[in-house]
Amino acid sequence: MKSPTFKRAAFAAIAPALLLQFAPAQAAAPVAAKPKPPVLSCTTPTAEGLSYTVITPGKGERPNAESKVTVNYKGMLTADGTEFDSGQAAQFPVGGVIPGFAQGLKLMQVGGKYRLCIPAALGYGAAGTGPIPANADLVFEVDLLSFTNPPPKPVIPVAERTCSQTTASGLGFEIVKAATGRKPTDGDMALVDFTIFDANTGTVEQKREWEKIPLSQASPIFRESLNMMAIGSTYRFCMPKAADGPPESNIIVTLIDLRPAPATEN
Repeated sequence: MKSPTFKRAAFAAIAPALLLQFAPAQAAAPVAAKPKPPVLSCTTPTAEGLSYTVITPGKGERPNAESKVTVNYKGMLTADGTEFDSGQAAQFPVGGVIPGFAQGLKLMQVGGKYRLCIPAALGYGAAGTGPIPANADLVFEVDLLSFTNPPPKPVIPVAERTCSQTTASGLGFEIVKAATGRKPTDGDMALVDFTIFDANTGTVEQKREWEKIPLSQASPIFRESLNMMAIGSTYRFCMPKAADGPPESNIIVTLIDLRPAPATEN
């Protein structure tokens, strides 16, 4: 007859194994989902070198170079997806951003979301800036929330754009309003109103009032212009155009008053 002590010992050794075999498995700890890497490519190329993807189409008109936009945006480095900038309801002029971003904004409509892939040549180029390395390609995701356009610029009528007389230096002029007041000297500061406009289209580029201009600090061509005028007169001047110079602009000047020029510091 076998000893019951042996049976109990054997049972004691086997029981834990049986219990472990049939015990419910311990629940595994949940594995956190890995974040998806950002999409850093675009589907539609443009002739300028920008490419883009329409994530959500918008409706209506598109911004132009003069528009001021309101956008949500996120900027990333194409090389590794590093986010270097973002903004919510950010406002800025289309003409005030890097060329690739400006080109992309002009493709969009309000309510649209686009991905813009901007090569370095249309971004910050070889210089880079802040967290953006030199020659870095960029990706922006942009929501166009709204935009506004400035009022149209005034246009000078065709009959009021040209000059009928010319000085020996090539400066054209037209007396719009004659006056008999005192004429300026090099020691004077001229107080003037002026309007600069495109000579071909008549579009007003700049308009200033009560501008103070010491004649000694004026450019030679503008000093010649002012020296022709008397207080109270208005002249139109047609600036001579250099062969390699900027687009031709003309200017209308009213000489309001003359005052002694302030002393210059040595």
